[in-house]
Amino acid sequence: MQALAEHYITFRQLHLGFVTASGCLFALRAFASLAGAGWPLARPARVASWVIDTGLLTAGALLWAALQVHPLQQTWLGMKLVLLLVYIGLGTMALRRARTPAARLGWTLAALACFGWIVGTAIAHDLRGPLRWLAG
Repeated sequence: MQALAEHYITFRQLHLGFVTASGCLFALRAFASLAGAGWPLARPARVASWVIDTGLLTAGALLWAALQVHPLQQTWLGMKLVLLLVYIGLGTMALRRARTPAARLGWTLAALACFGWIVGTAIAHDLRGPLRWLAG
């Protein structure tokens, strides 16, 4: 474990880079789809998303190992995992399942709000996410 801890900064930077890439790619795909573009659902866009998200999860798991933390013991980390599943579901609705443009927009905004909550939870290290700052 000590060897992993020595690479904490690298793992953290990789994780942050993949978080940024994942959120940006989702937003780009969702809004391009809303504008009528076909490429967001084409195989190259889907593969890019899978590669980025696999890197994101791998970097996150390496961080857990390097820091020797467990998502069930650190409630904020467990919340991030739950919110990740919600985000995936919302994103699927936005990109594939919703039938009308209004519904796709609603699911897109909900997915982006969930993404923001995940980021806020990570920054705050608190399962309340951004609400932590309102509570004082």
